[in-house]
Amino acid sequence: MTEDLKLTVVELNKLLETDYNLITFDSLSPESLLQVLVDVFHAFGALDKLDVREADPEETNALVMEALRKVQYRPAEDIDDPGAFRRGMVRGEKRLIHPILWWMFEHRERVKKAAYLARFLIPLDLPPEALAMPELGSLWAQYQETMNGFKEAHRAYEQSVHEGTQTRELRNDISAIETEIENVKKRIERTQGRLDKVPQQELLLEAANALRIEKERQKELLQQIDEQRQDLSRASLVHDRLQKELHNAKLSVQGATPRNLMDGLVEETQVLEFMVQQKLPQELQQRQSEVQTLQEVIDEPNITRADLQELQQRIDELTRDIQRMVEGRMADHSTQSDTLGPFRQQAAMVARNKEAAAEQLDQTTKELREVERQLQDRQRQLQDTVGEVILRGEELKQFVSTLRAKSNVYKQQRAELAAVKAEVSDLTQTLENLKSQDPSLSGALSQLAADEDGTVPGGKEDSASRAESPTGGGARGMTELARLVDGLQRAVGAARERVTPLSQQLRPLRERVIELKDEMDSKKQTYDALIATLNAESATMQSKITETERAIHKLEQEWQELQLEHERSQLLLEKANEELSAASAAGSGERVSLKETLSQQILEQEASLKRLTEEKASLQASKTDRAQQLQMWTDLRKLFEVKIRCLNESKHRGAGGTLSVSRGGAETFTLQ
Repeated sequence: MTEDLKLTVVELNKLLETDYNLITFDSLSPESLLQVLVDVFHAFGALDKLDVREADPEETNALVMEALRKVQYRPAEDIDDPGAFRRGMVRGEKRLIHPILWWMFEHRERVKKAAYLARFLIPLDLPPEALAMPELGSLWAQYQETMNGFKEAHRAYEQSVHEGTQTRELRNDISAIETEIENVKKRIERTQGRLDKVPQQELLLEAANALRIEKERQKELLQQIDEQRQDLSRASLVHDRLQKELHNAKLSVQGATPRNLMDGLVEETQVLEFMVQQKLPQELQQRQSEVQTLQEVIDEPNITRADLQELQQRIDELTRDIQRMVEGRMADHSTQSDTLGPFRQQAAMVARNKEAAAEQLDQTTKELREVERQLQDRQRQLQDTVGEVILRGEELKQFVSTLRAKSNVYKQQRAELAAVKAEVSDLTQTLENLKSQDPSLSGALSQLAADEDGTVPGGKEDSASRAESPTGGGARGMTELARLVDGLQRAVGAARERVTPLSQQLRPLRERVIELKDEMDSKKQTYDALIATLNAESATMQSKITETERAIHKLEQEWQELQLEHERSQLLLEKANEELSAASAAGSGERVSLKETLSQQILEQEASLKRLTEEKASLQASKTDRAQQLQMWTDLRKLFEVKIRCLNESKHRGAGGTLSVSRGGAETFTLQ
């Protein structure tokens, strides 16, 4: 979003010759922002010059909508209410105008072309009564013919421009191909010339041909091997995925019975039936009503302020009538005894719950589809980026480490290259400054370079003169060098004298810049703190609003429960009154009233409770004795068990022998 805003500000400054920055542009008032949009439309030729402050808001809105239609702008997908979009444009909302400006600057050529064509191709808005006049009818037909002629001319122009571009491209391609053909012919001739000098040409050509064939075959085999490896990896991935799906399917089916599956299908069928028979028709009817309302709004002429006031008065009157009717209906229901009221409320509550569940199901289904679509897009992007081979485990770690090492080397070398470039630039600039200040320095430096390279022209006479007087040449070189050094020192001193006052003037400016920067940082910190505070306060207010809504909802539920309880009590009271009136009318001995029946039941319950309480008290009193008696019987049983076990052991052991008992009960004693 910030990058889009930067692009908008830069292009806006270029187009309108303004000096906005991000802060000033973002802090524009709605009226100023709308004026900027109108100026941009005027710059692109989609709108005449207009002052928003002096024009009527409705007229301005109509002109802006017309300009948007000319440049073929489409609002964002999240804006689905045309009325809200129009009202936002009238108010100059940033969330609507900023995207429009960014879109226009992003598609500059398209907008210019659309605005240009709209001047000639959008027909005039004439009423049918005017077209019925003969003169205007003939002029309208001529106007239509002229418009069609303009369309054909513009289409021919576009086609000619496109064909001209294609022709130039084809000519360039042909010239490049001809040049390449000439180069290939020359290379063939050179190769043929070298080949004619080689003995046994036929054998070498056959060997080269065989080598080429073998290399091509080897390349094909390697390509086939790579393809088979990729197929194998894809097959293994598909196999793993199918194995996981099979495992998940087994887990999901585990423990399932035909009854469970049938219940699930029945429940799903009921949900779909509800969606098809109730939910979707309601939504379709709602959409149709919205479309009809929007169509009526479109068909209506422009609404003035008087029309708005009249509509507002009618709305107020209808609201008051509805309020009176609701109050009368509530008064009628309050005087009558509605025994079906609780059931109606419960049915309404169930219907609301069903609608809420259907809405949640629909929203969840949409979110699931959106997530699946995003997942498919991400998988497709991943496949396009990395191909079929995906690094995992150690291979991925090794690749990352190698990439990190290469990145470090690249950064180091780039830093060294930048330092060398900066040093070369400084030295070059210094040399240029010295040459500009002392023109004789350039000739002297070139002379010294020529002397060092030994490129000074001369023949035998120069050599002889240098041989005769080597000392004189060296002295002249030293004198020239000393003169150059003195000149450089004077130039440096003069440059320092000129730079010193400039540096003194620059010092307070630098201090001022530092102060302004500090002030800007402090104000930015204050701004950020204020924004954070406002966000925190808004979050706190939102949480308070949520808690209040929850409390209101809870109170409404409690009120409904109390209302139901009150209605039940009212019903019981009415029934008791009816019983009382019936009993008083028919006599006291003929019929038992509801009160007497309930009193008798209460007495019986109290007697039963008293009897049970007494039994509980008696059981509590005899609990200790019963526990002692149980312990004594338990000890006696253990004693008898021990005696029986001892008797059996003595029988088996016997007096010097072994006693064995058979199945029939016969005892056999064996002496030892």
